[in-house]
Amino acid sequence: MAIRSENIPNTSETVFSTGSITKQFTAAGIMKLEMQGKLSTNDPITKFFEKVPEEKETITLHHLLTHTSGVINYTGMDYETAKRDETARKILDAPLLFKPGERFEYSNAGFSLLAAVIEKVTGKGYEEYLYEHLFKPAGMKFTGYRLPKWENKVVAHWYVGENDNGIPLEKPYPYWNLLGNGGILSTTEDMYKWHLALKGDKILSA
Repeated sequence: MAIRSENIPNTSETVFSTGSITKQFTAAGIMKLEMQGKLSTNDPITKFFEKVPEEKETITLHHLLTHTSGVINYTGMDYETAKRDETARKILDAPLLFKPGERFEYSNAGFSLLAAVIEKVTGKGYEEYLYEHLFKPAGMKFTGYRLPKWENKVVAHWYVGENDNGIPLEKPYPYWNLLGNGGILSTTEDMYKWHLALKGDKILSA
């Protein structure tokens, strides 16, 4: 059930948090910018962030995309109110886990940095850029954090056992511990549209 207390079932139009599926949207945003000639996945992060510690100067966007950068995994609780530049600074100042490119280790924080790169390069909000260049061309009207019109949509509640933890829209925003790496809302219908868009050339070319 989407909302147990009201006996509201799930449908293909029910809104869910996509969790880490958000990362593929962020990755697609970076690839779109590369298609547009605005960056390269081989660019070092020093091109986008100031005062990068010496041991992190060789980290590239490719490292962040492939979880091989060596940056930490988490910066804080998902729904803590957090500012972009403060979050990026926290990630960059944290100890490096391993030499960039040395191995794979999953990093949510790396995708927060990628979301920040999207904003820095475009001068637009992360969600705004994704909507204009990915979601809108794909026909996805109900995918995002706050831009879609959620008023008349059923948003599934989070349940842990019998505990109802409410919905993401009740949380404070923005939350840069989560932006770029998780938390985008969507529906099954929109995710199918995303699948079709990736199969074609509506948003990215081969």
